[in-house]
Amino acid sequence: MKKVVSNNELKEVMDNAINLLCTTVSKTLGPTGNNILIDNSELSPFITNDGVTIAKNIESNDERVNAVLEIVKEASLKTNEIVGDGTTTTLVLLESIYKEGIKEIELGKNPIIIKKELNQALDIVIKELQKEKISPTEKDYQNIAITSANDKEIGLYLSNIYSKTNNKYSIQLKQSKNLNTYYELKQGYSIEINEISSLYFKTRKIIALEDVYIFILKGYLTDINQIANIINESENKNIVIFVEGLERNIKEEILAYFLTENKNIFIIELPEYALHKEKIENDIKVLSDCDIRNIDYETVDFNNSGKISNISITNEEININVDKNKAKKLIKELKEELKTTYDSYEKEFIENRLAKLENGIITIYVGGTTKTEIKEKLMRYEDCLCALDISKKGIIPGEGISLLKISESLDAKTSGEKILKIALTSPINKIIENTGQNINIKQQIIDSNFEKIYNFENSSLETIEQTTIKDPIEVVKTSLENAVSIASLLLTTSSIIINEDKTLENNVL
Repeated sequence: MKKVVSNNELKEVMDNAINLLCTTVSKTLGPTGNNILIDNSELSPFITNDGVTIAKNIESNDERVNAVLEIVKEASLKTNEIVGDGTTTTLVLLESIYKEGIKEIELGKNPIIIKKELNQALDIVIKELQKEKISPTEKDYQNIAITSANDKEIGLYLSNIYSKTNNKYSIQLKQSKNLNTYYELKQGYSIEINEISSLYFKTRKIIALEDVYIFILKGYLTDINQIANIINESENKNIVIFVEGLERNIKEEILAYFLTENKNIFIIELPEYALHKEKIENDIKVLSDCDIRNIDYETVDFNNSGKISNISITNEEININVDKNKAKKLIKELKEELKTTYDSYEKEFIENRLAKLENGIITIYVGGTTKTEIKEKLMRYEDCLCALDISKKGIIPGEGISLLKISESLDAKTSGEKILKIALTSPINKIIENTGQNINIKQQIIDSNFEKIYNFENSSLETIEQTTIKDPIEVVKTSLENAVSIASLLLTTSSIIINEDKTLENNVL
């Protein structure tokens, strides 16, 4: 049975959802923000200050509240999707915009007009924010990393590695198998593969091959005779065959050639699907100068092969040496493709291919004493890496100082400007609140004409020119845009429809 929730009941539900989500997450904001312990039924309990992770794990036993929670969560999730950071700031801004908007509605202002005025005020704020932007120096990258990770050691470690690549997708994060954190640089076009038999690795962990013949076969390999021409001429040759799929008995026959006749033939199934698999096949084709043959209706022999100077194989991946001359045109094409690709998943795929073709991949293995510690550190590294990457578009003074400065200049002629004038002060207010100190930091900054910022690490004011406290402008901008978007939706919502039976059931439980 469905139930319509509106009027005072709707306001109470929305207030409960906002308070539950935003108040919980906002406690993590700033250099002295707290951690939150999350007990997840699918995982071991863990501790984090990552806003989006906390938001995802917040829910209510009231289905009415949950309906609103899902909408509010979208703001933080969208910010994280776009810039990989700023989720907590988004929710702090959203809470303030919503509450100030409710005050305007209670004074008789039409919600639709408030939404329109909020968007107009947002345009003004974004233009003013752009005026604060500067280009980051190497020192700025270090400071941004430290601020984002909220950990000096992590920030310095990752920013130094990032400076070697200047490309987020050249860096991968994995859990270390020991207590130590370390990194490895892997040059070449590496591809994760479906596991091949451990019998290939009885005496070694890595198989290194030189002057390797490459074949790429479309279709499904069901009969060893389909590649008979390759096998017959395989004496004293190193051969790697990439296939879309094959029967298990083919794997066993090829393994038998390896074990009994010392024939270095390896059949590799690419794990990617659909278009991504085709893109990887094309990359291999370019790097090796081979033909792509369809074994369902085409014969294949060494006239169709290409060649790679060096290849290494483990039971988890294959790494192909990159000839920069052969890759030059492909790299240029991928960079052009990147300019017109807006889907985040596709952009990541292209960036990853570019990283392999240009400089290789750095893998950081994050260590710790417990799984909980490692998981928490991995989240800090992820936030830090995203902040470094997005900083390339420009930085501004941190701690919400730029928003506070813009707030002071807004005239508040409309309800939208009035709401944002107050909301823009909420990030710095929350940061100060989370310090637990009863000091008028905000007024000191205003009195300095915004030429100074408060450093909570050494409890003193410092000049904007000297400060290490910087934020990527895209993080602040995206946080504000998403906060206005979702808050406006909530303010213009007059009713919600929920499953009453489910709500009653949850309340009983």
